Amino acid sequence: MMGNRIDWRHGAGFLLAVLLAGCAGQTPRSNFYMLSADAQPVGGMAGNCSSQAISVGPVSWPRYLDQPRIVTRVGTNRLEENEYNRWGGSLEDGFVRTLIKNLSGLLNSELVVNYRRSEHFDPVYRVEIVVNQFDGHIGENVTLDAKWSILAEASGNLERVKTSSISKSTSGPGYEALVNASSQAVAQLSEEIAAQLDQLCVAEAAR
Repeated sequence: MMGNRIDWRHGAGFLLAVLLAGCAGQTPRSNFYMLSADAQPVGGMAGNCSSQAISVGPVSWPRYLDQPRIVTRVGTNRLEENEYNRWGGSLEDGFVRTLIKNLSGLLNSELVVNYRRSEHFDPVYRVEIVVNQFDGHIGENVTLDAKWSILAEASGNLERVKTSSISKSTSGPGYEALVNASSQAVAQLSEEIAAQLDQLCVAEAAR
């Protein structure tokens, strides 16, 4: 009788070890996301900036977004980081890269460049951006709040100072819908900046 009890306990211990090993092998996979360049051509822009180099940056970035994990807003005052839903690289770099690609398409120009690589292009204007908020609620909306300036590169004169407060609804409950809405928010910011650059390029050509 004692021997049977020992065997049962050993069997139960073995089964528990197998179950724990199985659970340990089921670690959730991480998902990685990137912003996409979604800006659409705006009527009235006819390539007025196509021959004038424009640099983008620096971009001032909130510290809470300086990490690979996607940050979402839970309630009014609480942020949440998700370990298994991450950006595929630096969000700041992806933001700048997407903005440049959007502006290039909107302005019909191959001369929109990152300010760190602008020494070979002799830019006429520089776009500087301070991002105050860029996050959202899962299944609800994304908010992009940014203050941006356009400066004349040669003189340093401040040509435009604007604030963009953009909200985009998500199309579904998951992280992919959140990232799609984030791309749409960057696209709208790009369109607002491009419209001001186009006006400046027209004025510059008329001088």
